[in-house]
Amino acid sequence: MKAFFKENFKTLYFFYQYLGYRMFLLLFFSFLMVLMDSVGLAMFLPLLQVADEGAAIGKENDKVGYYISQLFDMLHLDLNVYTMLVLIVILFSAKALFAYYASKYSVINQQLFAKGLRLRLADGLRDMAYKDFVTADIGRTQNSLIGEAWQVVNACSLYLSAIKNGMFILVYLGFAFFFDWKFSILVALGGGLSNLFYKRYYTKTEKLSRNITQNNHRYSGIVVEVVNHYKYLKATGRNYLFFNRLKDELDRLIKNNIDVGILGARLSAVREPMTILVICVVIMVHTAIFQSPLSAIMIILLLFYRIMQKVMDIQTCWNSYLSGVGTIENMQDFQSYLDQHREVYSGIQPLQRIDSIELKNIQLFYQNYKALNNISLHIEKNQSIAFVGESGSGKTSLINLISTLIPFDEGAFLVNGKGIELFSNVEYKSKIGYIAQEPTIFNADIFDNVTFWAERTDENLQKFEEVIEMSSMKNFLESLAEKEKTLLGNNGINISGGQKQRISIARELYRDVEVLIMDEATSALDSATEHLVKESIESLKGKVTIISIAHRLSTIQHADRIYLMEQGGIVAEGDFEELKQKSTYFRNLTVLQGM
Repeated sequence: MKAFFKENFKTLYFFYQYLGYRMFLLLFFSFLMVLMDSVGLAMFLPLLQVADEGAAIGKENDKVGYYISQLFDMLHLDLNVYTMLVLIVILFSAKALFAYYASKYSVINQQLFAKGLRLRLADGLRDMAYKDFVTADIGRTQNSLIGEAWQVVNACSLYLSAIKNGMFILVYLGFAFFFDWKFSILVALGGGLSNLFYKRYYTKTEKLSRNITQNNHRYSGIVVEVVNHYKYLKATGRNYLFFNRLKDELDRLIKNNIDVGILGARLSAVREPMTILVICVVIMVHTAIFQSPLSAIMIILLLFYRIMQKVMDIQTCWNSYLSGVGTIENMQDFQSYLDQHREVYSGIQPLQRIDSIELKNIQLFYQNYKALNNISLHIEKNQSIAFVGESGSGKTSLINLISTLIPFDEGAFLVNGKGIELFSNVEYKSKIGYIAQEPTIFNADIFDNVTFWAERTDENLQKFEEVIEMSSMKNFLESLAEKEKTLLGNNGINISGGQKQRISIARELYRDVEVLIMDEATSALDSATEHLVKESIESLKGKVTIISIAHRLSTIQHADRIYLMEQGGIVAEGDFEELKQKSTYFRNLTVLQGM
């Protein structure tokens, strides 16, 4: 049953995944509401008959009157104007109660759907494989996570409203059919013909919706690039050229949105005239052909006016829903994309500490390009090692592999002598510190950047001060009016590259990591600051495992083991002096750098 539902009602199943039973509660209370409304309207016919003292009730062809008479006889109540009025009040009070619950679950469903959708997308992004993230469409990612989530919620509301309106139509039509089947068929035909008018608008709206989704993806992508490269654009005067791209995409987006709005306005404008037209044509046919007196069908007319209103409502809702179909399709595809590119680690064994890391015959491919070729090395706890070599020699790929940012294709990766796949990857990464060539700075103050939003207790403040001193930031911090509360701005726009890097180093020192990976960690520092940071790093030697990539050989001069890489492989290894003897390339580097 579930498979059938999923296959044939894909959109409804998509909403059901997030709303569950609450979606059916909403529809159930909506059904009860319309049922009470229909019954309440039907009661006006016997009320008029009772009010007319000369009229008979419950006689031949008076189905409603008959059942009302039976109901009052069963309850041992007199059938009069007052009891009928009480019954009508009760029915419409019940309708109000069910309307309340329908509205309540509508609000709850919207908010829970928005929360569930955004959490699932956030979890999918959190667990996405790094190698897939770097090739993903960043505009689509941002737009799906931020801009389109609420649009999908709105589309869900419109979709369910269309279903509710359909329920109204079926119930009202059922009651009308009960009164006069000929009249019911005529109105049903009228509603069906009106749908042909709307259908051509549906196709246009659906196409525009898909265009708008793509517009939003591209617009978000350009905004991300503006933020990331603002300094360059501003410095070179190319911000005007780049913002022209932004304006062009915005023009296309606005045009498509206006076209959708105009289509909606047209449908809204013809809604009531078309309703009246269908009703009037049906009345003319009914009185001319079937020669029924107009007074005999007044209650039915009231029902059919409501039916036609709901017919127009369902068409308007459906057209509005179609304006968001591009968003829904994108969200479904994006969820599938995140699920397909989820980083999977099956290991569950706890990892108390990292005593050793060993790589055996590791091979790594980027499509047809071999990034790492037969890498084998052994790193002991608290050992200091470094990788050197030309750009493109595989150093960063090897660092990314050790930190499990990317998986290897062949070989063995052992931690404490066991395959890394056996251990919890979360626990492994919690023991890894990573300082990248491009420092990571969050839009927060210095304390939050270093401690990762730790509570500002006396203990945490003391530890913060210790790592600030270890990373040679004490003088810088004391020069600031707001001290550790100084806001750093987007990507640290308010501070220099060297200060960013020292904050990144302090952050990893604060974590008490067991393995500290540094990818050109001192590349952005001036010579004096580099010397201070190098002393701080060297003070950690023997306390944590240090893995470095460096072009400045002075930062790795005292490493226990240095590996020289070339074309994805290790071509030489040893300590600093040994490598000078083994490798002409390394010896020439030392000469060029005055060592």
